[in-house]
Amino acid sequence: MDSLRKSVDRIDDVVLAIERALLVATLSLMTVLVTLDVIQRTFSRPVSKTASLMLGLLSNPSAETQKLVIETIGPWTFTLGSLVLIILATHSARAIKAEKQGKPLPAGLPSLGIGVAVWLGLAGFIQGLLYVFPSSVPGAQKFSLGLMLWSGMLGASIASRQRRHIVLDTVKKKLDEKMGRVFSLIGGLVVFGFCALLTVLAMMQLHDEYVLWRDGDGVGVFDALPIPKWLVTLALPVTFGTMALRFLGAGVRDLVWGPPTGGVDAHGVDMEQLAKDAEQVAAPKAGS
Repeated sequence: MDSLRKSVDRIDDVVLAIERALLVATLSLMTVLVTLDVIQRTFSRPVSKTASLMLGLLSNPSAETQKLVIETIGPWTFTLGSLVLIILATHSARAIKAEKQGKPLPAGLPSLGIGVAVWLGLAGFIQGLLYVFPSSVPGAQKFSLGLMLWSGMLGASIASRQRRHIVLDTVKKKLDEKMGRVFSLIGGLVVFGFCALLTVLAMMQLHDEYVLWRDGDGVGVFDALPIPKWLVTLALPVTFGTMALRFLGAGVRDLVWGPPTGGVDAHGVDMEQLAKDAEQVAAPKAGS
């Protein structure tokens, strides 16, 4: 039995590593897409936010004044303001780094040069982005929503592996050890059945979307790129199926070997480490 448990644990560790890699990839790609889309939408406005704010402060500006603010005063105010802020931020970052290293405060002239270089790099990046995507970043929002679904479901699956899911054990606390193990098995079976049901429903939805994509010409794909939509739906059966097996395994494990009492598998809280941290915090107070 112990060898079987270790073999299952090794397989689950491999699955967990894959899930973590996919989670990092989906979160990173989602962040990049959202960031690019926000930058493109912000700097492609016909009237900038700075100009709009200035016009809002004026009382019934004339057409000539509006044109001057929109085309000249607003852009130049933003340009100079952003340049000054980046230079100040650069100098602050260098000062903080020098303070941490115990060095004297840096001179202002190098910060000026570095800040200007950073500002030029950001300006060039924004201009290049607007050149490549003059209207919008195609499909950024829809792809980000699909990646968010993958990220959320992968996070839920990882939480079930590390027992970081919400647990209502009010009844279980009143049971003895033997009945507590049986109660854990029952809970695992119930959650297994629920996740298995959702897995079946998700598989049915996935099958319909796959058939629609397979049999149709240009059907069942995103508008921006010919990426099948069923790849997003795939997150549901994969993660719900994995969670179903994990909850079943957790119930059987608790019945046979008992629930974990410490470490990261004890509902996501290392009680032993928590006790050590509490002692370290209480020691200085007691000494004072």
